[in-house]
Amino acid sequence: MSIPAPAAPSAFRASAGRRQSFAYGGLIVFTILLYFRPNEWLPIGTFPLVKIVALSSLAGLFIVQISEGRPLSLMPRELKLLLGLTGLMLVSMAVGLDPASSFDSFTNDFLKVLLIFVLMVNVVNTFKRLRRLIEVTVVCGMLLAFGSLVQFARGQNLGDGFRATGIVGGMFGNPNDLALSLNILLPLAIGLALSRPAIAVKLFYWSCAGLLGLATLVSYSRAGFLTLAVVGLFLMVRLRRRYPAFLALGVTAALVVVLVAPGSFWARVFTVFDSSGDAQAAQSSELRWSLLWRALEVAGFNPQRWLLGVGISNFHIVSVRELAQHNAYLQIFNEVGLPAFILYAMFIFGLIRAMGRIARAYERDRAHRHVWMLAVSLQISLVAYAVGSFFAPVAYLWYLYYVAGFAVCLKILVLASNRRRQPAPQKEQGRVWYLRRA
Repeated sequence: MSIPAPAAPSAFRASAGRRQSFAYGGLIVFTILLYFRPNEWLPIGTFPLVKIVALSSLAGLFIVQISEGRPLSLMPRELKLLLGLTGLMLVSMAVGLDPASSFDSFTNDFLKVLLIFVLMVNVVNTFKRLRRLIEVTVVCGMLLAFGSLVQFARGQNLGDGFRATGIVGGMFGNPNDLALSLNILLPLAIGLALSRPAIAVKLFYWSCAGLLGLATLVSYSRAGFLTLAVVGLFLMVRLRRRYPAFLALGVTAALVVVLVAPGSFWARVFTVFDSSGDAQAAQSSELRWSLLWRALEVAGFNPQRWLLGVGISNFHIVSVRELAQHNAYLQIFNEVGLPAFILYAMFIFGLIRAMGRIARAYERDRAHRHVWMLAVSLQISLVAYAVGSFFAPVAYLWYLYYVAGFAVCLKILVLASNRRRQPAPQKEQGRVWYLRRA
């Protein structure tokens, strides 16, 4: 696939940006609130501040679209896949084991994800907006990582008595979830550090990357460490040609981790291969295997369970010890069915492939290095989720869909630039009929 360089911003494109400035501003505010969870910090109880911001932003988007006679939303392939997944979720709720529980999970988790995804792919309509939203997300993640490191150094709010947790709850409260969220942001921070020209800005984003990586390590998450290693390997492979020094930097960072990390850290990491010396790790490993076999048993030979699952967030009803599935892929398969699993996999790996195509198209284009760097960093972030979610039940949560939204926005922007640069077909004039091309 040949993708030309992005065209210069046109007057129409600038106008489009101004039309959606309210909705885009709401998306920025929502992102900040999503990470810092104001209901945990402010005396507002259960006041739905985050939901109000999200719905107001969506309303702003739809009002502009309707007033100009435009469709309510763009419909890229990835949104169609998500809508298909949503339809299967609704059907699975109706035939699931506990429809009321499924409905609560759908409205509290996945529906918000879907609506913000729609908002993002419509209002992030310039490269500048995309970069700014990524910067806000990375800085929010860095501040959470810094807060977790401070708490860890003080011995406060530790999981299992020794593991760093997030300074807020939700998707950052559990050490494993914290590690997954930070690993997803790490390639984006490195991409920003490499693509910004100012030395001070570069140093800032390198510091962000360091804090994200360090906070992942002190979470003592085995899945987090494995994902971090995969991220580091992919970064070295993808960046070694344009940044030869990055290979040496990656090896140096790995050696520092090996030399500085305490023995207790490596003892926990190696329980992935041999948990006989750690009773807690042995129990965790045993439970994961039990859940894996139970996932296959639940589907069994029941066509309904293969097609529609047991219902969103209903796996615990038939699980071992009322536990949730510890694998996002099996979570989708068991709770929504095999067709939903196929759509989910197409969504993730289709975006990884699309970012790879864009990266290859811009690999040698020094004039548009930022596009190449965005594609590479987003591809590795998606790989981080694809690996890390193998150990966590996060299929309906924000971890995937924010970075996927970034990737879809980049894809739309590149394709729009492609269309603008294609010359209009010229009509042949002054030629007799028998000389014209068929």
